Amino acid sequence: MDSVLKYLDMVEDLLESSKSVPFSGKVSVEKEKIYDIIDEIRLNIPNEIRQSQRIIAEHDKVIADAKAKATTIVKEAEERALKLIDEHEIYKQALEEGNDIIEESKKSARDMRLNAMDYADEILAKTEEIVRESLESISKQNSATEDFFNRTIDVLYSNRMELRGVKK
Repeated sequence: MDSVLKYLDMVEDLLESSKSVPFSGKVSVEKEKIYDIIDEIRLNIPNEIRQSQRIIAEHDKVIADAKAKATTIVKEAEERALKLIDEHEIYKQALEEGNDIIEESKKSARDMRLNAMDYADEILAKTEEIVRESLESISKQNSATEDFFNRTIDVLYSNRMELRGVKK
């Protein structure tokens, strides 16, 4: 995100340091410099998308770890229950504890999964907003540049016609 903001600052600096067009609120900007900055923005956006993909991979790992932990806990509970089967009251207690552990593991795994999904969604939303803002900014800049050149062409054409003595 910082790299995109840096490039937006570069565009702003370029606009501020550009020559003013007399009698208008416009500036003359070197087209190639704008395109260079746009290319750099495009090259840096995929890094943020890759970061989101890493977050999703971490999310999957957290879920897998939670499932493995749950499986281990269930297996331990089953082994414990088999050892206590001889005494009926102890067996009942162990069975209840095993079920509680299983439910707690399921809840813990579910909570971890939901938290990881929320975190991944938040990062993806931020990335989406950055891309959307960059696209809007680039679109506005392109429109402003196109308008400037169209007006310049109109002024040049009008000046040529005036030189030739042709009235509009």
